[in-house]
Amino acid sequence: MSVDATFTSNRGTLHLDVDLQVQNGETLALLGPNGAGKSSLLRVLAGLQEIESGHIRLNDALVDGGPGAPFVPPESRNVGVVFQEHLLFPHMRVLDNIAYGLTSRGVTKKLARAAAATWLERLGMADHSNSRPDELSGGQGQRIAVARALATTPKLLLLDEPLAAADASARLALRRTLQTQIRSFAGSCVVVAHDIRDAVALADRIAVLENGRIVQTGTTEQLGNKPASRYVADLIGLNCLRGTCAGNVLTVENGATVIVGTKHDGDVIATVHPRAVALFRDRPAGSPRNVFKAPIVSTERALDCIRVQLGGNLPIIAEVTESAVRDLHLDERGEVWAAIKATEFRVTPS
Repeated sequence: MSVDATFTSNRGTLHLDVDLQVQNGETLALLGPNGAGKSSLLRVLAGLQEIESGHIRLNDALVDGGPGAPFVPPESRNVGVVFQEHLLFPHMRVLDNIAYGLTSRGVTKKLARAAAATWLERLGMADHSNSRPDELSGGQGQRIAVARALATTPKLLLLDEPLAAADASARLALRRTLQTQIRSFAGSCVVVAHDIRDAVALADRIAVLENGRIVQTGTTEQLGNKPASRYVADLIGLNCLRGTCAGNVLTVENGATVIVGTKHDGDVIATVHPRAVALFRDRPAGSPRNVFKAPIVSTERALDCIRVQLGGNLPIIAEVTESAVRDLHLDERGEVWAAIKATEFRVTPS
């Protein structure tokens, strides 16, 4: 186990209460709303913020045991950190920025520069070895920051929204670069992501942080099968209904009812994928247990579909094809009929 962290820590009004484990060779993505404590969690692991109670172990070595216990400073933890701003030294050329981590650990300048040159070749940026940071794009600067962190062969790599600095045209290329470097990294990696697609592309597992606590950890399939909160459901792209079940009848908070495929009693969270919401201009015939009329609030283009936001007593999102938008004249708004099979709802106690 590379990272074993169970701790509490305070920073201003934020109270972190975290239980987190990451294996060697594994990448964990941290997702959560703004202010949830993602960057603060990285600061604690890096040794830039002390804990109030608990412990942090890196490769079984205790690096922070709380007040009065051993504390290993950041420079002695063998942790590589890449911040959102990447923080390259403006007066150094790119080659020396990468070499800096090695020379600061006693490696000769000649060997450090040779290692830095190797990293520039890996990243396809050998032509920029003599450039200054202010001559690089945001994505290029982030590549250099990642190379500087990895050049020291850390046991733990921490990336704080590494794609935030890249513009849309460079984002995919930078993500592919990060994928390649992370997958070949022998230690463990924790990456703060802003976008679920970035998390899926870069990480083996996802941990969702809300109000300083990790509410759920798992793969996207595990999170989608049983989301622990509305935020998790929204993150995965699911419709989320919270209410009370009596047998197969779910009554949501505004009083509307739906029929679900399994029997439950008490407070529940029900999720249904937008692809399971079928739209019609006329009332459909057939067997769906849930058929209702709703106004079209908006249509929005997604990666491979059109997302249609419905209003009314059961505001949900449907995903349809572009041909369905044309055939049903969805751009004209108005009202449509929606149908959802009872078996499409996944219901869990709340």
